[in-house]
Amino acid sequence: RIVKNAKKLDSISFDEMLELASLGAGVLHNRSVELAKKYNVNLMVRSSLNNNPGTVVKEENKMERMIVKGVARDNDVARISICNIEDKPGMAFKVFSLLASKKINVDIILQSIGREGKKDISFTVSENQLDAAVAVINDNLDTIGAESVEYNKDISKVSIVGSGMVSNPGVAAKMFEALYEAHININMISTSETKVSVLIDRADAENAVRAIHAKFMNNESR
Repeated sequence: RIVKNAKKLDSISFDEMLELASLGAGVLHNRSVELAKKYNVNLMVRSSLNNNPGTVVKEENKMERMIVKGVARDNDVARISICNIEDKPGMAFKVFSLLASKKINVDIILQSIGREGKKDISFTVSENQLDAAVAVINDNLDTIGAESVEYNKDISKVSIVGSGMVSNPGVAAKMFEALYEAHININMISTSETKVSVLIDRADAENAVRAIHAKFMNNESR
């Protein structure tokens, strides 16, 4: 819907599809992929409009395969920053145990380097949990030794996914280069063995997806 020259994959691994599904791709429900992986059953993604062959979700051999399999965008995200927390052991525990007690799920977390006995902690939550998260932090500012809480919901998370990234240095740098060339600023970064996610302004999200897709997909052979 965003990238006009997007191409259908012949196959994708269970782990890659799980990442894409959880990062906003919206193709398959996570549970369907989890069950297929558990019982090692190939899963075919088909169109409801025609009988054309679809993408097979399966266990894959990681040899001789493309590095990045897909780009995903998630608009259901908000960033919260807790400012000037005391820089001492246990502060992060206090913050995230409070959120856990209210069943608030946290995704990307960034903690600043402590200066003059203070630090900032920023993290993301789903947009529908933003009000509850801000409320619980505001109610406990004294308990966690913080001065204030700020938030921003005009943001998006854009991610690249691929099992091949773990053995290929420079993948993240290539993604950041695509965003730089598109004049898109990065607010936060999260990485794992199979994904790199960035937090950016929501107004830039679609341009970011197109720029990243062009940087990776137009140059990789299938």
